[in-house]
Amino acid sequence: MTLLAVIACHAQETNNVAEQEVNPSNSRELIRQWVQTEHIISEEKTAWQVEKQQMQELLEIYQQELKLLNEELNVAGSSADLIDENKEKLESGLAQYREAKQILRSSMASIVPRMQKLVGRFPAPLVEELGSDIDLISSPEALDKPRDVLKSVIAILNAAGSFNRTLTLSEETRTLANEKKITVSVLYLGLCRAYYAADVGPLAGTGVPAATGATGATGGWLWTEDEGIADQVRRTIAVHKKSAQPQLVELPVQLQSGESGE
Repeated sequence: MTLLAVIACHAQETNNVAEQEVNPSNSRELIRQWVQTEHIISEEKTAWQVEKQQMQELLEIYQQELKLLNEELNVAGSSADLIDENKEKLESGLAQYREAKQILRSSMASIVPRMQKLVGRFPAPLVEELGSDIDLISSPEALDKPRDVLKSVIAILNAAGSFNRTLTLSEETRTLANEKKITVSVLYLGLCRAYYAADVGPLAGTGVPAATGATGATGGWLWTEDEGIADQVRRTIAVHKKSAQPQLVELPVQLQSGESGE
């Protein structure tokens, strides 16, 4: 009887479970959960596909950037030798420049004193024309700028050569014995001689480059009064200015070739 009772209880429980399994509400819940699960799986698959596509695109971008970076590195590596070569050329050029500058400086060290001495014999108009160049070669720091000094030396020589091939008329001031100052016209025959005269009166004379240590020099020249040539100098200046007809005029000229003579 006990065994029958146990069998009966077990059969009852089995029936209850079977009833629960075939319960319509339970079936709908299971179906809903299954559908929800499938939807979640589908969403995950879709999201994964999107992320996968994005990752693929990023990967392609990274690969492209890596390719460009490698190319730039290769170019940089190939240009490194060129940079070193250019550096060597620049260093070599710089060394040559410094050597040339030193040679030029040594040359200017011997030329500048001679130029300063020569400039000291220039007439006033030429000194005024070459003011900046003369100031440069006369400055204490002249040898610190050898290239500039060389340019000034060339400019001075060119201007001096041009002045020496022409007649130059200028107005200058003379101081008389009574300390009175008067303006005179001065006609330079190149760098060798000059004549001056006042517009009126007997004031006239000649000028020559002053020797080193000479006294009475004005603008590097030594002036000597000669009232007897006043009219001739004025006529010469008038012809030069084309305010008078060409004519022969006698003026004193001193030639020096070891001995002096008129």
